[in-house]
Amino acid sequence: MLSAQKIAEGPLRVDGSSYINGSVLNDAIVHANSYLHIRGNLKGNLTIERGAKVVVDGSVGGKVTNRGGSLVVHNRGIAEFLRVEGPPEAETGGVLKVNLTAIALNWDALAKRVEGECAAVVRADAYGCGINPVAAALAEAGCKTFFVSDLAEAKRVRAAAPESIIYVFNGLFGNAPTFAATNARPVINSLVELAEWDAFVASSHWTGGCALNVDTGTTREGLSLEDASALAPRSRSPGHGITLLMSHLDNAERPDHTLNNRQTDAFQGLRRLYAGIPASLANSFGIFAEPKAHCDMVRPGAALYGINPTPDAPNPMLPVIELRARIVQLHNLKPGETIACNIGDWTAKRPTRVAMVSVGYADGYPRLGGDAAAQALVGEQLCPIAGRPSMDLLAVDVTDLTTSNAARRGEMVTLIGGKFGVDDLAAAAKLNGAELLCNLGRRFHRIHHAN
Repeated sequence: MLSAQKIAEGPLRVDGSSYINGSVLNDAIVHANSYLHIRGNLKGNLTIERGAKVVVDGSVGGKVTNRGGSLVVHNRGIAEFLRVEGPPEAETGGVLKVNLTAIALNWDALAKRVEGECAAVVRADAYGCGINPVAAALAEAGCKTFFVSDLAEAKRVRAAAPESIIYVFNGLFGNAPTFAATNARPVINSLVELAEWDAFVASSHWTGGCALNVDTGTTREGLSLEDASALAPRSRSPGHGITLLMSHLDNAERPDHTLNNRQTDAFQGLRRLYAGIPASLANSFGIFAEPKAHCDMVRPGAALYGINPTPDAPNPMLPVIELRARIVQLHNLKPGETIACNIGDWTAKRPTRVAMVSVGYADGYPRLGGDAAAQALVGEQLCPIAGRPSMDLLAVDVTDLTTSNAARRGEMVTLIGGKFGVDDLAAAAKLNGAELLCNLGRRFHRIHHAN
């Protein structure tokens, strides 16, 4: 199977300006005074006419013929991968596609916004997107440092990105030798954990390092500011073992929240006490909300997976996932009739045609209220979700479809993607995007791809 997309049969011809989010298999011809930007790899040959400009974020695999234009090739490691997992498509009700190139490009866009290092948070199975392929794609794109929840995830990242630095948020639970065996670094959240880690390091002579997590806000997660300040002289002694000082903005998704400045100022003061040790404060939202919080390293998570890190502005990130499910039944309802799972929640107010789609709350589709503004893309038209899902089925109101054959048994509808993305469904369900992604189940046929 191809890991990049053909734009069409024959060469890609550009006359004007063209932006392509993904890799291209075709040859490309860019006519005079035109512009082409490929946010991926170009696998074919490239011809550039006079006055034309071409930017390729990845690599150019074929021959380049330049007839008086300009070419910029960033040679970034854009993901080239295709992998399927889960039950075969014909044996399951839905297909979940994860675009690894989009994840790599999102990371690259975030890295460009900061002067320090851009790490990647891949905890919770990379927010449900698949930790192994995601970590591999990010490592290829240039990411060197990863954050995970636990040692099991650290082992998966180590297998996918052997040269990476890995920090484990949940710290120690009497398992220090496994950290050393995995070459992972614990995030120390208490003085008890630090004492346990120091005892292990002293007995094993391990030099892998650890991070100190400090509670600068109200989360009660991490060392207190007082304890962290008291520990600061340690950072000036040889072999102190602290490789990162970190904290977390409690309200980064609300840029105007007064606690953001207080936390940032407190952390900057602590950072001065730990001079010479890299510091990290900002997550996805903090990258956009609080430039002072960038420090030496940022730790994006949600934004990598297409979740909007600027809730009150257009999403600057590329969409990453698409969820499609199959129509298995169609029903015509009279006014006042309902569907079994929607009794007391949704009833037809007019003659209504509903398509029953093979996804439900067992797959992580949220249990919406009857008035939720959730939609599905049927053919090329958005149709409202009719009430809440059952365990295995979801009703879509297809009454107003202008193309009647788009809603037929066996046809696929798009539940996430295109005109109705992750943030749209999360808002309808009164969830955040991360919750929605992490809940998506394992019954889908999953495709990890690059294009």
